[in-house]
Amino acid sequence: MNLDNQKINFVIIGKPNSGKSTLFNRLLRKEISPAGKAYGLTKELFVQKFTFNKVDFIIHDTPGLRRKSRISNKDEELRNKKVVSLLKIIDVAVLLIDSTEDMTKQDFKIADIIMRRKKLLFFVFNKIDLLDNQKEFKKKIKKFLDFRYSQSNEINKTFISALSGKNIFDLLNQIIKQNQLLSFKIKKSHLNTFVKRISKSDKLPRMKNISIKPKYIVQINSEIPRFKIFINTKKKAPNLFIRYFENEFRKYFSLKGVPIYMKFISSDNPFTD
Repeated sequence: MNLDNQKINFVIIGKPNSGKSTLFNRLLRKEISPAGKAYGLTKELFVQKFTFNKVDFIIHDTPGLRRKSRISNKDEELRNKKVVSLLKIIDVAVLLIDSTEDMTKQDFKIADIIMRRKKLLFFVFNKIDLLDNQKEFKKKIKKFLDFRYSQSNEINKTFISALSGKNIFDLLNQIIKQNQLLSFKIKKSHLNTFVKRISKSDKLPRMKNISIKPKYIVQINSEIPRFKIFINTKKKAPNLFIRYFENEFRKYFSLKGVPIYMKFISSDNPFTD
């Protein structure tokens, strides 16, 4: 794909003091957003532009998002609403997480908000340079997300130091690569091949005495990969089948970390394969 004139609109989001403004300033190579050790320095949204590898980035720095129960004034509540509304117009969300702290429910709540809006999501673990054993930390995080987080297929993860600039270029290259997949079009022949392959799998869930199988798939033109899947049952596809189908689909077409939309449509004849 030709990267000339490509534009990516992304936001840095996360809890207070995760390093959002430091990353924002690092990417722009100048001090614009207030950064420091004091709690909650950023109290407004900052928007700037920069170019990397012939791609134009529009970047948003945001105030830290705290849990509703900890918000004590209307100004902070209003700022939070502005940040959440911003998620409607961006392409990519960078959820910045402090590597020196444990992941919290708030991190996952923010992630849920982003994924519901079908945006590219990056779990970016910042301050990696402050850890004594970076290798062990990365291994632990990857293991937890891959095996304990049910939505791991919808996220991307990377490890950086906003302060030193470590892995910043890697992050930008990952964002570019994944953003290209949003316009990924799959040939009908490849979709048909996948349907035949998964239909033969003995791991496909059953509903009562009926073996649920996909009949065919249609890709619809959309801002993200969107598909209609026709199945061989009158009843609604169970969640177990949907999860299995989506996981296999992502693996087969290398769509891990990309938001996709699937609509399962029942057939008039439940016994038709």
